[in-house]
Amino acid sequence: MEQTEVSQVQEQETETTKKKYVRKYTDEARQKQKEHLNAIRSAAMEKKREMKEITLKAKLMKLEPKIELAKKYDEYIHNKIESGVEPQQEIIKPEIKKKKKIIYKEISDDEEEEVVYIKKNKPRETETLDRTLYKSAAEKLHMRALEERIKQNLIKWGNALEPVEL
Repeated sequence: MEQTEVSQVQEQETETTKKKYVRKYTDEARQKQKEHLNAIRSAAMEKKREMKEITLKAKLMKLEPKIELAKKYDEYIHNKIESGVEPQQEIIKPEIKKKKKIIYKEISDDEEEEVVYIKKNKPRETETLDRTLYKSAAEKLHMRALEERIKQNLIKWGNALEPVEL
């Protein structure tokens, strides 16, 4: 008796743990499903191959002008070699701007003054003492306001975290 009860309990446990599949496929249905999935995979692979070809062609189209320029350069070098002139690598140096010189001539009684270039000094904006004091005071007030806000927020959060007794 005990063995049959134990076996019944075990069967019930296995029934609850096993998944019950609603569909029961036959071998033909499984084979059809596999063929269908393989057809989908092959179509996807074909589409992927086509997309790769398209992107490759697009990249090659971008390279086409560069390839033509390279061919022209090769022809140019080849023509130079045939004409007997050795191709030299041309080094392109960046242009260096020369600083302008200030030249003054002293004035004599008979000559006029001649100035080639006059360097103009831009007037620097110097802050007055009042403006500097105003800025520092405004900055201190701003910092004090920020500190007060932070302090009040911390107090509020601290009170919010405390348990409320009813």
